[in-house]
Amino acid sequence: MGFAGRSTNSIPVPGAYAFAGWVFRLFARWMSKPGSDPLPDLNGRATVMVANHSSISDVFYAIATLSNWRYPARCLVRYSYFGNPLMGAFLRSIDCIPAGGGGSDATAIALDTLASGRPVAIMPEGRVTPRHQREPDGMGPFRPGFIEIARQADAQILPVALINADEVWDSRSKLPRLLPIRRPSVTLGVGTPIQLGDRDDAPIEAEVRAQMASILAQA
Repeated sequence: MGFAGRSTNSIPVPGAYAFAGWVFRLFARWMSKPGSDPLPDLNGRATVMVANHSSISDVFYAIATLSNWRYPARCLVRYSYFGNPLMGAFLRSIDCIPAGGGGSDATAIALDTLASGRPVAIMPEGRVTPRHQREPDGMGPFRPGFIEIARQADAQILPVALINADEVWDSRSKLPRLLPIRRPSVTLGVGTPIQLGDRDDAPIEAEVRAQMASILAQA
């Protein structure tokens, strides 16, 4: 299948982000048979991308795909990962936003990012969800906040989902499977942009989950 390539929504990609994406595409091709859907036309609107979180490698596949689309979303990442000097420096180099504590206001940073014309990406499960803790739709419970960010920014929500990323690096392992006997197919599937309108949060979350579940069902 392969990565879908440059999208019609292209915006400038920072140098460190582009380099990391190139490295991660090499990683992805070594560890798996990667691919992605094309990014739909987003009509120039502010966009909050919402993804599942099934693997430690999710951010790697996300940056690989986003940089290939030329659509460098800033990913919200748990602030504790920034505490490691090397990991923290790396995450800052690719413009990740510390979320969930640590003295920074992730919501304010996300709103500023969206106002600047750059997308943000959020994994509302808030952690890697092991297989045995996932609900029948393939995901864990969503934490609140992503809809409010989209609402405050007058943004649309784009559901996406990574299929089989945990076949490369699951939550129980300190390292990825460095010498895979069989390379799994890992795909980033893309849904349809969701407009919030004046709806309450519950039906919006249900629509986001339904689109993501439909993508995951393709595994």
